[in-house]
Amino acid sequence: MRKTETALALFTVGFLILYFPVETWASWGYGLWSPFYLVDLIAMILLGWGAIRSLHTRPQTAPAVLCAGYGWAGANAWRALFGRLSEVRQGGQLDHGGMELCAVAMGTAVMLACFALSLLLVVRSSER
Repeated sequence: MRKTETALALFTVGFLILYFPVETWASWGYGLWSPFYLVDLIAMILLGWGAIRSLHTRPQTAPAVLCAGYGWAGANAWRALFGRLSEVRQGGQLDHGGMELCAVAMGTAVMLACFALSLLLVVRSSER
């Protein structure tokens, strides 16, 4: 359990190194006070806090905040994906085309998989 949680926390740190600048760049034109960016910023904060907490509580486990971060990020990614799909179905165009849709779809899948894994870690840690 601890090894899996550590791997997820380290993956999260690596993911945030990519996620933060890319999302900030993509949102720059809309303004960083946009509610769409702020919901991402909350996800980034929760994920960063969860990863740091998880890595600092070793050898104990502490996946709860990480799970909350992935839950928040996964729900936001789900909303973002289906918002874009709706836009395309209605004949609209995305700012960054098909690459944007592909990136959001892959991000959603990763966030939901990490949420499922972190939820399993929370359940298992509470069984102890």
